[in-house]
This record gives sequence, structure tokens and C-alpha cells, in this order.
Amino acid sequence: MEKIKINLLDNYYEYDKGISLSEVALDFRDKYKYSILAGFVDNEFCELNYCLNKDCSIKFVTVDDSVGNTIYKKGLLFVLLYAFKLIYGSSNTLKACHSLGKGIRMRSDNALNKDDLTNIKNKMMELIEKDLKIEKVLVDKGAAIDYFINNGDFEKASTFKYLTNHYVNLYKIGDYYNYFFSYMPISTGVFTLFDLFLVDDNNFILGFPSVGNDAPEVKDYNLLLDAFNNCYKRAKRLGIFTSSDINEIVASGKIGDIIKITEVISSNDLLNIARKIYDFGGKIRIVLLSGPSSSGKTTTARKLSMFLKSFGYNPVSLSIDDYFVEREDTPRLPNGDYDFESIKAIDVDLFNDNLNKLLSGEEVKIPTFNFKKGVKEYLGNTLKLGDKDILIIEGLHALNDELTYNIDNDKKYKIYVSPLTDLNIDNYNMVSNSDLRLIRRILRDNRTRGYSAEHTISTWQNVRDGERKFIYPNHSNADVIYNTSLIYEIGVLKLYVLPLLYEIDSKSPSYYEAVRLINFLGMFSAISSEEIPSESILREFIGNSYFE
Repeated sequence: MEKIKINLLDNYYEYDKGISLSEVALDFRDKYKYSILAGFVDNEFCELNYCLNKDCSIKFVTVDDSVGNTIYKKGLLFVLLYAFKLIYGSSNTLKACHSLGKGIRMRSDNALNKDDLTNIKNKMMELIEKDLKIEKVLVDKGAAIDYFINNGDFEKASTFKYLTNHYVNLYKIGDYYNYFFSYMPISTGVFTLFDLFLVDDNNFILGFPSVGNDAPEVKDYNLLLDAFNNCYKRAKRLGIFTSSDINEIVASGKIGDIIKITEVISSNDLLNIARKIYDFGGKIRIVLLSGPSSSGKTTTARKLSMFLKSFGYNPVSLSIDDYFVEREDTPRLPNGDYDFESIKAIDVDLFNDNLNKLLSGEEVKIPTFNFKKGVKEYLGNTLKLGDKDILIIEGLHALNDELTYNIDNDKKYKIYVSPLTDLNIDNYNMVSNSDLRLIRRILRDNRTRGYSAEHTISTWQNVRDGERKFIYPNHSNADVIYNTSLIYEIGVLKLYVLPLLYEIDSKSPSYYEAVRLINFLGMFSAISSEEIPSESILREFIGNSYFE
């Protein structure tokens, strides 16, 4: 038998030519904390049934990295849908709405209680214990459309209508077929970590491990749930729930109307926030804004300032970045690098002292942080607040109560800014809020900083880690969530970002993510940016913003 050499975990191993990835994985399962789900072969992503026919390098993925985590999440959802079908006869009454913490919010057309969830969970565990095969099947597009129509899954059938491929990959467990915008493990036995949490009669959360944490859990997400519920109501008014819905509108030539309506709704939401601040009768003196990367915080802050002016206020910006501690006092990460994202990198005592003096009507000398020297400098900048002045403070830690620990709560109004979308490709393939922000960031980084898409993708996981550490834990401190998603935006972003993604070389570590995003964008028809107003949040990323 002819042999091949495999480079894995910085060592070389010899195997018979034609061996599958799953057979190799068996020899290394003790080297990984979690089950091996798939792998990269010479930087090309492969499912475990892939056979090796030449010398190569292999990198296995598990639930504990971003690629493996997505595969685990989608595969676990497949098991849930199959279990639901076995119990209730169909999975079509379920919809995967959006991610929520370490899980997916599921909406059921039928009322469910705790006993129902227990039955579903037990059936899932039964399927997992049987370690059933998950098979990929290449199917003619027309046959796939007929299958889903015959099974009452009209959303998925409609989605396939806009695919340019003649064939589609379906996945199968037993006699149950479905389409997922993701790769899959090769069997159900890997899904040992999950849980189900009841939200209300028609909603529950499918909990799964996050990267770096194997415990599914649910926390207080009432504020986010309200925001997503409002997003769903908005989608219902517009009649847009899936990519095929918006593609139909593009094909009909009516997308301009949707752009105008969406922009009016977005502006009205922010105007209502300004009105709420005004309704406090002048008690609010500080507005704090925070949210994850590429949420549109800059445009939100400036647009909010305009609305506040319409109510007679004079908004004044104050930058947290000018209150860094001196470089020698900056905390360090375990590897010795400076931890500029920690709140301990901010001189919170000086910040609170300045805020209190400003609120008392005193004139304050405002520092300017010299990032080259790593020190605060006083260059003659002063600030004094008048009766109609209101401070606008935007930053990573703005919603962390430790940042403004010495300021009375009744003087602060906190806004969590994030693009939250209830839009799906179909009932079981969600539009990820993280993907939406990543695409936005690729465009902004390239346009304003000259960074390549490869650079932005390569640093994205570090950005996400910082968000999990410093932003998400404080979202519940907000008084209100401002949703910056625009239901039409993916079709617009597509035109700008595809050329940047195609520049990424196949040997790059960012190549897999680029291909995944390209395939995702392929589900949406392109939309011209001509009718997008200059004050739109989207202009922060594609350019020609009124606020630049």
C-alpha cells in the first residue's frame, strides 16, 4: 500500500494513501479537549469523510474555535429539527431567529412548556447516543425545490429559486433532509454539550458551548429580547423575513421604497430616544453610548446630537481615550503586552472628578492623551457646561458602571448600539449579526485605514474576544437599545466587499472565512447605493457620509 506523510501538531506521521480524515482523527482524539468536528487539509476546509491521497498538513477543528463552533451550532440545530419532526410530525413550525448569548433563539408556532422541552431534549439525546450518520447528498436544484414544497417548507424552496448553481448540497439524518449554510460533522455523536431553556410559550433557546467555555447557559437578556421582538414586528410590517423576500423586491424594482421606509424607521427610533432624554426635564446631563465593533456608534452619536439640538440641547463630546492612565501604569496581558482594552487602563478617578466638576458648573482642564509618549498632556483645552449643554460619551466601557461610579444614575442615560437583525436566509439559516458587523468593518478598515480584507478577518477573533469580555457583560446596564441594522443593507454591502474578499489568496489563513462570506453574500441580490441618504448609518462604512 502506498504511503503518505501527514504534518499534524508539528509532527510528521505516515498513513496509507486514501485514509479518511475521520480515521486519522481517531488516533488524535486524546490530544483534544473536545470532539474533532472537521479539519483543514493544506488550508482547504474538509469534512471528516474526506480521503487523503497525497502528503499534506492537517489542522483539526473542535467546538473550541470559531470555525468548529459554527459547525457544532448548525449540526446541533439539525439534530433539534429532526427530533422535533419525530415528535410533532414536522419541523416547519420552528424558526431559528437569531443568536442570543450562548445559544439560538427558536420560535415555535405552537405553544410549548417545560415538559415539551424535556421531551425534545430527551429525543435529541437519544439521536446523539445512537451516533447516527450525517450524510451530504448532492441534489438537482429542481428536485430539491420539489422536495421542500412537498414538505411544506416554502421559504427554503423560494430561497433556492435565486441560486445560480444547478445542484445543491443537502444533509440527511435518517430519512430527514435539510439545507444548511454550513458544513457538518459526519455523525450525531459529537453533540454532547447542549441544553434547552424556555423563554415563553412560543420561544426557547438552544444553548451550546461558546469558544473557550463549554457550559451552555442563559442569562438576563430581556432588553435584547425586546429589541429583537421590535425588529420582528418591523420585518412583519415590511413583509421581509428571508433573503428571498428581499430578492423578490429587488427583482420587482421596488427596493427604493424599502430603502426610504427603512431609513425613516431608523431615524424615528433615534429621534424617540432623543425625545425620551428630553422628557426627563433636563435631569439627564450625560449620554453614554457603547456597543460592539462596526455597530455605527459614530454616526449614531452625531445623529443623536442633531436630534438633541432640535429639543434645545447643546451636545458636547468628551473622549474617554484622553483619560488613559500613563503608559507605565497600564495593565499588562499574561504575555506581557499592554492591555489597553481593560477599564484599568482608564484613569477613572480623574474622569469622575472632571465629570462631577463639569456637572457642578466648574470650568475643567481637559487632558489630551499623547499616544506616542504614553502620557496625558494639558494643551489649554478647557470645558464648562452651560444649562443646555449635555455630554455625549462614546466608548468601549461607556456602559460599565465602574467608568462613571461617582455620578448619580439619574443624571446618566445609557444607550447600547448594535445591528440586530431578524432577517434569515430561510427558517433555519440565520443572518449572523457578527457577520454583518465583520462585513461592515472590512469596508470601513479598507476605506479609512487602507487595511486589506485579509488583515481585518485575521484580527476579527481578537475583536470578538474583547467584545465578550468588555461589552456584552454590560449591555443590560443600558436604558435603551438602538438597533442600527438596515433590512436592505446586505445587498448594498455585497457590491463593495466582494472585490476585497476575492483578493485573499487561497493559501491565506483568512481564505476559508472569505469563501464563507462570498457564499453567504451570494444568497442576496445586489442593491445600488444611489438612493441611500448621506445621513444613513450605512454611509459610515461605504462612504459619502454627511458626518465625515
